[in-house]
Amino acid sequence: MKAIAKLSIFAALSAMSVFAQGTVNFPFPQMSDYGGNATLLSDKAKASEDLKKQFAYWMQAMYNESGDVAGVRSNPGSDEYFSEGVGYGMLLMVYFSDKTTSYQSQFDKIWNFYKKMMNENNLMVWKVTNLSNKQDQGAALDGDIDAAAALIMAYYQFGDEKYKEDAKKLIQAMKQHEFESNGLHLPGDKWGDAGKNRKNPGYFDPAYMPLFAAVDTENAEFWSKTAYEANMNLYEISSGEVSTGLIDDWMNKNGNSWTSENDEFHYDAPRAPWRNAKAVCWHGDQRALAIDKKMAEFVSKISAADMKGPISRSSGSLGNDHNSTFVTSMMTALISDAKYQSKLDEYWAEAVKLGDENYFNQSLKLLNGLLVSGNMPNLAAAQAGPGPQSSSSTVTQSSSTQVLVAKAAAAPALSMSNRMLQVNFAGRARIDVFNLTGSVVKTLWNGHLDDNRAFGLQGIPDGAYVVRVQTANSTVMRKIHLQ
Repeated sequence: MKAIAKLSIFAALSAMSVFAQGTVNFPFPQMSDYGGNATLLSDKAKASEDLKKQFAYWMQAMYNESGDVAGVRSNPGSDEYFSEGVGYGMLLMVYFSDKTTSYQSQFDKIWNFYKKMMNENNLMVWKVTNLSNKQDQGAALDGDIDAAAALIMAYYQFGDEKYKEDAKKLIQAMKQHEFESNGLHLPGDKWGDAGKNRKNPGYFDPAYMPLFAAVDTENAEFWSKTAYEANMNLYEISSGEVSTGLIDDWMNKNGNSWTSENDEFHYDAPRAPWRNAKAVCWHGDQRALAIDKKMAEFVSKISAADMKGPISRSSGSLGNDHNSTFVTSMMTALISDAKYQSKLDEYWAEAVKLGDENYFNQSLKLLNGLLVSGNMPNLAAAQAGPGPQSSSSTVTQSSSTQVLVAKAAAAPALSMSNRMLQVNFAGRARIDVFNLTGSVVKTLWNGHLDDNRAFGLQGIPDGAYVVRVQTANSTVMRKIHLQ
């Protein structure tokens, strides 16, 4: 009993520290293995050192603040700013905060800039000519979607509830103005009917859908199923059009290339490999993994020193631009199979050799580098300290949702609906999904749970599976059906 009491006290103190104001709860470098979902760089420690140096240049050249606002310059010395840079900057401030330096203040100033540049739809205008000149323009989804995810991660990193509240408002504004009712994304909020037939897959991020569902609970099914399914279909159709597996810059609502003359992996599409690879690392997304594997077959045949863009999707012929946009975006596809380990290391080494670059190239180098070095974990599922353990329970089931009811919250309570698994348990737990042959399909969680949490099961093919929840004193297993 004394041991249990000490453990409970330790868990309470851990929980207080995890959400203490102004702290950095997950300091860089994380060097996570993402639960074994992906192949990562061989030397993550050296990569982390290189990333820190590259980030120092990014801060000096791109970050610009004035009073309570800050923007990310479109290029060194420029006084032009894009909403996509705001999204990148917010993510970087979260993930590069370490034990000695918290970038929460810089994060807040960038977010203040976003809010001050909101249009009537509560979305930031896509382009700003200086830090104070607000223009009457539309928003762009790529910046908004990263900013919303960064707010969620900031809640876990810095521990302030306001970030979660702001994230919910932004997510709901995106749903209202930047997504169709069928789940398909719009490039922005002011495209009108043109946006319904012109899609940019690099703007959509499958890794964020379970996060949005957990925050915007009123629209959980829209994010976890409707939007995920509709836009993953676009990814898959575009990848399936060509032997290279490369995603198009722009496509129509059916996922086909917008024009035969513009069938290129240009400067919009390179965000797509990072976004899909993130879904693999964070959620073990099997559909995203299949897309990555197809791209990796193409990438593995090209040396990193020769990788140039824009790239013809159909022929695979390379362009003239050798920079981190193309080197590191192609690199992220290589996380899909251990046989590409040496090629993955080669591509990162080439990116480091490219040195300091312009805004877009440097930003993508940092984001892609963080991911493949294990330094961009899903903080909502990051492992925390051990929690209080519980005693045995009594179990009942409902035939439709496979609900587990536990006495006095003694064991995990599970409910399954619309590809969202709801787990009610306070304490340390590991949650795995198995196929019926006994192989682990996806590890949903391994760490401390705080009462109620939702887990998206996107990317797992339709069929029957078994969910296993292990705690210190109990193991709960339930069969589920995904469709």
